[in-house]
Amino acid sequence: GDSYNSEERSVLAGFDNGDVKLFDLRTNSMRWETNCKNGVTSVQFDRPDIQMNKIVVTTLESKFRCYDMRTQHSSDGFSFTSERAHRSTVWISKHLPQNREIFMTGGGNGGFNIYKYHYPKQRVGKHRHDGAPVGVAGTIELLNSRV
Repeated sequence: GDSYNSEERSVLAGFDNGDVKLFDLRTNSMRWETNCKNGVTSVQFDRPDIQMNKIVVTTLESKFRCYDMRTQHSSDGFSFTSERAHRSTVWISKHLPQNREIFMTGGGNGGFNIYKYHYPKQRVGKHRHDGAPVGVAGTIELLNSRV
């Protein structure tokens, strides 16, 4: 991901303890890490060939998170929205290549859900304590659900 030119490259990884880590391959360093409180089952950039925009992280215990990756705060990291889905483990997420705001999740109950991400009017706000720029997460709309 983050491959918008010939020099930038990032790898996103999720772990069974709930950690999500973003590695910058150009600087050979970890750019960001967080914990989702549940084992991570999949991670995906919305598009790998542009500047980081969004990622979806699916987890055990019926949840997924959608992170806005455009603005990173020094202590709070990236903003995200979390949704409950499938009433079982959410095993995978995949973005529609033709429209990166639409993505699908697959659950352990055999179901597939289709969602649409809606951007907020302002993607950058001010942090309540230090006034630094902070990302603003959008909302997620369930378009279809099939089991």
